[in-house]
Amino acid sequence: MSRQIGAALVGALKSAIPSIVALLLGLAASSILMLAFRLNPLEVFGSVFVGALGTTSGQSLVLTYLASYILLALAFIVPGKAGIWNVGGQGQAILGGISAALVIEFVPLPPILWPLAAVLVACVVGAVWASISGMLEAYRNASAIVTTIMMNFVAQAFASFLLLYVVAIKSRTVSEYNYVVFPPAATLPTFPFYNTSIMFIVAILVAIGTAFFLSRTALGYNIRATGLGARPAESKGINPRTTKVIAMLLGGALGGLAGAGDVLSVGRGCLFVACYQEGFAGGWFGGEGFAGIAVALVAANSALGSVFSAVFFAILASGTAAVFQNVYVVWATQGIIILFMAAPYLSRRILNAGWRKKQWT
Repeated sequence: MSRQIGAALVGALKSAIPSIVALLLGLAASSILMLAFRLNPLEVFGSVFVGALGTTSGQSLVLTYLASYILLALAFIVPGKAGIWNVGGQGQAILGGISAALVIEFVPLPPILWPLAAVLVACVVGAVWASISGMLEAYRNASAIVTTIMMNFVAQAFASFLLLYVVAIKSRTVSEYNYVVFPPAATLPTFPFYNTSIMFIVAILVAIGTAFFLSRTALGYNIRATGLGARPAESKGINPRTTKVIAMLLGGALGGLAGAGDVLSVGRGCLFVACYQEGFAGGWFGGEGFAGIAVALVAANSALGSVFSAVFFAILASGTAAVFQNVYVVWATQGIIILFMAAPYLSRRILNAGWRKKQWT
């Protein structure tokens, strides 16, 4: 078993080499941009890393972001293996979060079952929401890229409606109608010595389980075969339409899990208490869902690789507060890195050129 895990890690690292080169190119381009603004790239990046890793609060924030980024990267990777782009992780996380909030507010349960029930409902809601786009692409040939992006806006508006007109009326802890605090019995367990929950451990375990699922199970094989093309899949007795919908169900469930983890964990917008806060899934990289896509691209769509790339993005997001005066330059850096990740052609050309040169020497 340990050999299989080791082989999987080696394979994930090898497949991520083009993305790592693209990341380095993005950092180099960002450094040139900083130099153009008379900034020292070493000082800026050093401040980011010290701000993220130099204090307990920064480390806690890294772990908090890490959980969300891993799960939302997986929400993109699993449907992607079936050839369908799930760009709706943002909306799925938002609906997962508001669904968890509704369970906490309206369905009181014993302490252990309360957060578990909220997480389960969030996963189901995220899965159902994502399946709509999956069915539209599988049975009506509607691009999931378009439908999932549009449904992000619908999810945000619907969640705001539920917060203002359902949760706010029920809860006495709503302040200015934009957030509601949860009782400790409904909060996920806090990780010792840090202001974060155990959700990042859950996310890492889910990433390992996803890697095993995609590579070692029949359904995982069906998903990967569907991603290679409908005709090859059908020749193996696989129904590509059904498989695409199932992949989107799984991706949506992961997105809903990310949203539930956000609102049921300490260390988010309400710091030392868990809460649902409107717009909780926004922030760096255009929002958690889009950050998850970037994490997946850096990891070369590898479930295990997403853990390592999520660490880098979590450090960037956490350490940005340490360079507040130059925050716009850091945001530009994030955008440049994502641009290089989305267009890895240059990195592949560099690697191919290096490989040919090595063969001739």
